[in-house]
Amino acid sequence: MNRILESKPVAHALVWIVLYILIVNIGDALGGIPNLVTSLLLTVFSLVLFFYSKTRMHVGFDRFSKSDAKTVLYYLPLAALVVIAFLGGVDPSLRVRDILIVILLMTNAGYLEELLFRGYLLAAIEKGKGKKRAIIISGITFGLGHIVNIFRGYEVLELVTQIAGAVVIGLVLALLVVLTRNLIPGILFHIFFNIGGTITVQHSSREALLLLLVIGISALYLLFLLKHPLATQSSGYTTRLV
Repeated sequence: MNRILESKPVAHALVWIVLYILIVNIGDALGGIPNLVTSLLLTVFSLVLFFYSKTRMHVGFDRFSKSDAKTVLYYLPLAALVVIAFLGGVDPSLRVRDILIVILLMTNAGYLEELLFRGYLLAAIEKGKGKKRAIIISGITFGLGHIVNIFRGYEVLELVTQIAGAVVIGLVLALLVVLTRNLIPGILFHIFFNIGGTITVQHSSREALLLLLVIGISALYLLFLLKHPLATQSSGYTTRLV
């Protein structure tokens, strides 16, 4: 694995991404209490990847200092998207156990997907192809990766809209990492956004409107970020894992 990391960083990132997808599908296939096995398997995988990354990778886990205060403002639109995700209110039919499992599942998913797509993959592509290609490829790959949800019972139209939303949000998150060199805000957004989209009351008509709103805000947000001067400057990952 170390040789792949050093000589083929993109392949190294893809290996971990494939492992993540396989673990999700294996957990779902094992059945039992919905999402429980998958959540537990991903918890183990998250711990393994955390300690592996801590000694080998530098992918943006520094704490924010006072001098970084302005960069936090870049993430305020993401807070608005989280609020939108919770607008439906918590589904009263869910038991406390169900909610706790969702929280565990989405915490792992948010951490792993940001680390793999905006950490490993983005850094690997940026090193060889530059930041513009890294942002585009990372965002599109992240969105298309959601196609595996077809095995979780998603209908085609639902899956297509989810992929479209994930591509736009993926591009935003990738650009934010390039601008701030920090994964932590994106991880927190990812966790809470996914939780909100899972435990709230679901109405198909309202969900469609909310998704369009999310895509619209994300697209405008992306255009704003692209005009930022830092978006056209080159810089590398200089942060350390903590």
